[in-house]
Amino acid sequence: MKILAFDTSNKPLAVAVVSDGNVLATLESTEKKTHSVTLLPDIQKVLTESNLVINDIDLIAVAKGPGSYTGVRIAVTVAKTLAFTLKKNLVGVSSLEVLAADGDESKILVPLMDARNDNAFAGVYQMHSGELVNLIEDHHTSMAKLLDLLKKYDSEKLEFINATDNLTDLIKKEYPEAVILNAKDSLPKAGKLAKIAERKPVISDVDSFVPTYLRLTQAEHDWYEKGHKKDGNISYVEEV
Repeated sequence: MKILAFDTSNKPLAVAVVSDGNVLATLESTEKKTHSVTLLPDIQKVLTESNLVINDIDLIAVAKGPGSYTGVRIAVTVAKTLAFTLKKNLVGVSSLEVLAADGDESKILVPLMDARNDNAFAGVYQMHSGELVNLIEDHHTSMAKLLDLLKKYDSEKLEFINATDNLTDLIKKEYPEAVILNAKDSLPKAGKLAKIAERKPVISDVDSFVPTYLRLTQAEHDWYEKGHKKDGNISYVEEV
């Protein structure tokens, strides 16, 4: 099976083509360019390096969030468009799980995305039999609550992934023995995203697939403030 995988949920951009478990081509970029400008050319680049065209792809795997609202929307929009127009299978994978996949398999893995004001998007994962198991589901939280929640684990077994300088300082105060991977050393790996996607269910309705934000955007907050109902039947993203 040939998989095109990409992640634009954070500042780095990652794209890869994987065939039957083998990475044919991969690209990781931290250039200060907008993902909306670079994603499609980078997809074409990895396809060319793989000696493939887009129609050769069997499955599209995308990091669905959480993360940068704009970044997540770019990746999901491109993934949905390709899947719909080319009639390809589509799988969405947690952006935090993609980060956790690059951690130490012997550790309790805590992937993070800085959500500002001492808050973060975070999950807790552990590797079992070569597969990541979600111990604490992805959520938006204050760092104080997260660090308190992690007291059930031995601090020396914890590995925090993708911590900004501010989050690193907060972690070190509570868990000086924990391993902390700074954001600059935590590039998402699209090849690992593809590997995870092989074990995930295919999205049955591509049209209804939306990013995972884990908190309201300002636009959603304003939308609900105007009296729109949040009844679980229709979301801001679907209506807009």
